[in-house]
Amino acid sequence: MSEIETDIRLHTGGVSFSPFVSTDLGNLGHIEAGISFGSHCLDQHIEPMYNLVLELVRETDFDNTERLRTLLTSMSSSMFNDVASSGHAFARRLAGSTLTPEMHVIEALNGISQVKFISDLARLADLSPVQQVVFNKLTMRAAITTNKGSVDENQAMLDRFIDTYPQLSTEDASSHSADSKFEPASGRFFCPLPFATNYAGKAIRTVPYSHPDSVKLQLLAKFMTPNYLHREIRERNGAYGGGATYSALQGIFGFFSYRDPSPLETVETFAKSIKWITEHQISDRELSEAKLSVFGDLDSPLSVSEEGMTYFSTGITDDMRQERRDQFFAVTANDLKDVANKYLVPEAAQFSSLAVIGEESLAIPHDWKHVKLQ
Repeated sequence: MSEIETDIRLHTGGVSFSPFVSTDLGNLGHIEAGISFGSHCLDQHIEPMYNLVLELVRETDFDNTERLRTLLTSMSSSMFNDVASSGHAFARRLAGSTLTPEMHVIEALNGISQVKFISDLARLADLSPVQQVVFNKLTMRAAITTNKGSVDENQAMLDRFIDTYPQLSTEDASSHSADSKFEPASGRFFCPLPFATNYAGKAIRTVPYSHPDSVKLQLLAKFMTPNYLHREIRERNGAYGGGATYSALQGIFGFFSYRDPSPLETVETFAKSIKWITEHQISDRELSEAKLSVFGDLDSPLSVSEEGMTYFSTGITDDMRQERRDQFFAVTANDLKDVANKYLVPEAAQFSSLAVIGEESLAIPHDWKHVKLQ
């Protein structure tokens, strides 16, 4: 193991493996999920880079259960600490997990459910089936970002990589595919923690990326945070921070609070903010500032390794991104009120969920589902 770690540092900028999930741009009910892995290197190290990635894929010993248990135990401890420091993100995932297939998978892969799952996984006797399902040529696709002078070498190495990549038979591959039937539902969740800090999250299912209202909802989240939520959650409720978010790819409008002494009051603040936006007289200056904030996110620079990856992972082309950017100019104050009434008010929000992560002593309503970390 020490030898391959040395080779990775010598020939590459690192090798990464991580789960990914992406929602269809026009249908919140259809997702693609899998494992994403990649690396980057200088031109003179192209061949060693491909060989190292293939070696990791083919020769990682999933039968070494003691080593895997040690890694899993370390992961479990690390994720538990993450909940303590970034509980607002876990609360948002937990709240959204009942609303769309992507959020359900994200919560399972990187949420409260994952913290519990990792500790259970460490007790499995045989993890070799994981390798067979994850590393399968029949379900693989690849993307390369390179300069023109290295295209041929990368293509040749990729072809060789694919030729020697593990492959299940069609029957074996289909036997591992899950029948992913998902029905959205509303929920209320409380996750007790053994330390004195609290986080709150709310999620509302809205529309997919390609829907005309998606742009308006994204701008609405940017508008509500500085003009109402920051003042109410931080200055009045005493939390370290809070606001609204909108994930266009996931179709989820969300609220959150960070290190919050009064998370149940903040949950009420989330509801009040929706009523506020429907009644507030939006000034031209407020609207312009919200648009500038959105453009700041859209126009942030990309590293070379990120170029083309948005299209590869989500299907969003540069033309689609530019078209969406142009649509923000046309959004009006009345548009923000319209989408708030259309998707966020209780009478219109068909599916919405709440989650609070915090002290066991909180006076949580009896009808909330308790989710324990251990």
